[in-house]
Amino acid sequence: MYECPNCAGNLKFDIARQQLHCEYCGTMMDPYQVSGERDAEEKAGEYEVTVFTCPQCGGEILSEDTTAATFCSFCGSSAILDSRISKGKRPGYIIPFTRTKEDCREAYKKMLRRAPFVPDDMKKEAQIEKFRGIYMPFWVYSFEKKGNISFSGKRSRRKGDYRITDHYRIECAVEAEYHGLAYDASAAFSDSLSNAIGPFDLKEGKTFVPSFLSGFYADTNDVESYVYEREAQDLVVRDTASCLGRDAVCRKYHVGQDGEDYVLKNALLPSERMAELAMLPVWFLSCKSKDRVSYAVVNGQTGKAAADLPVDKKKYMLGSLLLAVPLFFLLNLFFTITPAKILVTAALLALACILISNRQISHIISRESGEDDRGLASVKPPSRGEDAAGKRRRPGIRWPEGAAGKIILMLLAFYLSALVPGIVIAIAGILMGGILPSGVVAVIIITILASIFFVLRRALGKPSGRRSGSHFKEKWSTLVKPFGGMILAVIILMWNPVSDWFYYMGAFVCMGLVLWAILDIIKQHNLLTTRRLPQFNRRGGDLP
Repeated sequence: MYECPNCAGNLKFDIARQQLHCEYCGTMMDPYQVSGERDAEEKAGEYEVTVFTCPQCGGEILSEDTTAATFCSFCGSSAILDSRISKGKRPGYIIPFTRTKEDCREAYKKMLRRAPFVPDDMKKEAQIEKFRGIYMPFWVYSFEKKGNISFSGKRSRRKGDYRITDHYRIECAVEAEYHGLAYDASAAFSDSLSNAIGPFDLKEGKTFVPSFLSGFYADTNDVESYVYEREAQDLVVRDTASCLGRDAVCRKYHVGQDGEDYVLKNALLPSERMAELAMLPVWFLSCKSKDRVSYAVVNGQTGKAAADLPVDKKKYMLGSLLLAVPLFFLLNLFFTITPAKILVTAALLALACILISNRQISHIISRESGEDDRGLASVKPPSRGEDAAGKRRRPGIRWPEGAAGKIILMLLAFYLSALVPGIVIAIAGILMGGILPSGVVAVIIITILASIFFVLRRALGKPSGRRSGSHFKEKWSTLVKPFGGMILAVIILMWNPVSDWFYYMGAFVCMGLVLWAILDIIKQHNLLTTRRLPQFNRRGGDLP
């Protein structure tokens, strides 16, 4: 606590004035003036803070204010937090809050206006008032490359029936500096959220003094600087190589082209590296629902907002119903709807549900295991199938990425769904015709079905520290519903019955399974936008 020299009240940092302010007598003081009177013993890289430890999840936040928080910003539990005095690692600099709590609330409400299906609890004023200003720790990386480098280039020309390629060794002097690549240094702060509200304008950073924390909280840094150093370095090298590649000489000699950019990138590896700890301002809100919690964050400097926004099932289904009725009549005006078209449409919707659900489950598995968050993964023990560095021992088969990969997956899924009943019908015909012995036919059926099962098992099992078989089990229990609808639709289409009732009944069953799959997708979305209650066992609770 910083006492007011006039009335002994509590001095807190005022965002609008950018100074310490006493709310009792109105005294204003410069943060550096106040800190200079107290930090004579804090020059050795540490500063004294009050540590609040949540009794529910063990989360720790630091404060220069003696007022206990009314709820935990990590798990959303309403509680008075126990406190203790500790030493915190002194950051190099800090960016003070420039956005007020009112600015933060407005940014959050503006974001919610674009999310009509968000639960009402997240829109309540009492919930929005729980925003807390927290200084989050970030590692800020700087890289420097100065000196002479050499790399290869080439020029090709055609002479008659021959293609002649001349290889060159190019040398040049490079002087490149990069400053201000920020990555959050807290395992409790999701990488996806911290990236979403970036970047911060690090040019406005000020030399850190503890008085800036008065009236706010600060999370502890538990992620080491080496965790993001390689990622930041790769970003710098790619950007430097891209800039150099646009040079006229480099373009002339095709530097870094034809898959040989690794030579240039190796030559551009930084010669100097530095990581410095900084405190950056973030408005933080947690919304607890049963045993899970969703987060909303607002950049305390720029006002940029990001949040995990769940979906209310009742709102979504009602909105879908209201949209489906006019859409049905609109389609009737332009298309002639036949029983076969209805069945094909239901099968395509089932296919879309399979692709969406499979991708969501893969993301859920990655998030729940911490694979998609480098900071969190760095403080967790290696899981099964990983070494001590957290690297996977067996890469497995990758699920295709991008638009081309999605098209391939759609064709593969549709091909398999059509292949199964086609093979069954063909083998049945062969069996009835007596062309092959029944034992041979049985072996063929088992071999084909086992092959299809193996392909699906490998395709649905995302490579990770866990075995793909467990991923297959987790996914198949959900994907079997729309997949069953697709199989039924394909069988009816291949059978081509005379009566339209078979098409209508098949479409009805398939659409019912699609609706069931959509409910699963909403459930999966809500799992992706909420997280398990954090348990900070690494911090050991509230120990003296």
